[in-house]
Amino acid sequence: MAEPQWSDKQIQFCTAMVAYAQKPMYQRINHGVSYANVGLQAVLLGAAWTGHVSVLMHVVLFVLAFAVADFVNGMVHLYMDHNDHYASRVGPFIAAFHLHHDTPRYQDKPIWRVYLDESGYKIWLFFVLALTLVVFLMGMLSPWLLCFLAYFGVLSSAAEVSHFLCHNSNAPVVMALQRFWLVLPRKHHMLHHRLDNVNYAFLNGMSDPLINLFASRFCRGYRETTDLHSTLYQSTLNAD
Repeated sequence: MAEPQWSDKQIQFCTAMVAYAQKPMYQRINHGVSYANVGLQAVLLGAAWTGHVSVLMHVVLFVLAFAVADFVNGMVHLYMDHNDHYASRVGPFIAAFHLHHDTPRYQDKPIWRVYLDESGYKIWLFFVLALTLVVFLMGMLSPWLLCFLAYFGVLSSAAEVSHFLCHNSNAPVVMALQRFWLVLPRKHHMLHHRLDNVNYAFLNGMSDPLINLFASRFCRGYRETTDLHSTLYQSTLNAD
């Protein structure tokens, strides 16, 4: 039987995953980013609650941040699902991200651990939170915007918990929250895995109609592109 002809992208993917698994630097970066993100969230929340903002306005800003976090994290997901720059400096992180389509259930962990660990994959969020803190310390950030950005940061990490529960939990309280769309409903999210190029949001999925418009207009889908890039790596794992 003839050996399969592997594409350049499949070889790059495999090389990136080997680097991710064997070089401690990548895990150290994940851990550093996770603690930095959670620490910045705590600092910004503390500053937000010492400002002159009414409780009612806190509620309004939290709801607004909830909607924006669902959309922004979904758009990041959309971008990452189509990102194939495996040979770049951040290629190992990109390759590791793509394995989530082949993961129907994640390793069980306490919720606080999911929140902490998954925050480490949000390198983009670190820059958002760090810039927010710098602008706040310079006295150039309004109390309302500070509250909004603090809640946005927390909810961006909470989206990872919502996604984890969607895959891992059948607890009655989780299913009740899913019915009210307070966390990501399982049936809604499973369409992302069964179909192609839909339902990228993962805080609660409310922004998916808008994200799906972006996806259909600007993206080819991942089933016949980035999903195929892991084939060589997966075959290597199976052989081992």
